[in-house]
Amino acid sequence: MSKCRIASILLRERKCDSSWLMIQANDLAVQAKETQNSSILVFGCLEARNAIEQLWFEILMLIHSGSMSRELFDQCRRRRDGFLAAIGEAEPRYRQLSRFTALCMQLDSKSPCEGIAWDLGRLKKLWHAHSGYCHAQAHPTATLSDPKWFSDGLSLIEESYDYFREKMSAGASALLKPESMTPEASIVWEDFVAERITEEQTLIRLQIVQRLRTTRIPGQS
Repeated sequence: MSKCRIASILLRERKCDSSWLMIQANDLAVQAKETQNSSILVFGCLEARNAIEQLWFEILMLIHSGSMSRELFDQCRRRRDGFLAAIGEAEPRYRQLSRFTALCMQLDSKSPCEGIAWDLGRLKKLWHAHSGYCHAQAHPTATLSDPKWFSDGLSLIEESYDYFREKMSAGASALLKPESMTPEASIVWEDFVAERITEEQTLIRLQIVQRLRTTRIPGQS
């Protein structure tokens, strides 16, 4: 029965979607635990790492206003560390935009969810940890024959899956574009980016902007 289940997981139609990849990783981890199979564990870690890389690509798409040229995409693929390096460069900008977007979405009573502010530092740590399972295991005493190596791998996938589930079940990845913000919201944004105001002060000022422009939330045209 387990072999049939494993086969059905591996033969799923593949998707370029971070949530799909993380679900795939978790399903493989469940089967690895049930069968105590190291190969399935490695596949699960590989898919979890793929999920993080796919998420970085999705974030980069948001930063580039929802589209990425083929030239930029190829540049990311050709770099030594690929999307890891690209997301590292974009991290400061993303952190500011994601937090500001989340604050704006808090003011929209009709919003079905909150904006996700992904912790890129945590994602990078998880990616590096998964990478240790995605290369040759070398000596079996430190890997395949070590129960801790196996249990740590399962825990790693579980941590990654729980983090994705926690974020994605409560919010959505979205970024307000500074160029689309209203003049009033832009002023608040500029003070926020310059760290002249705290998040609490930012939220208060956005509430004031909202009262002045009751027909839309900050950032809408």
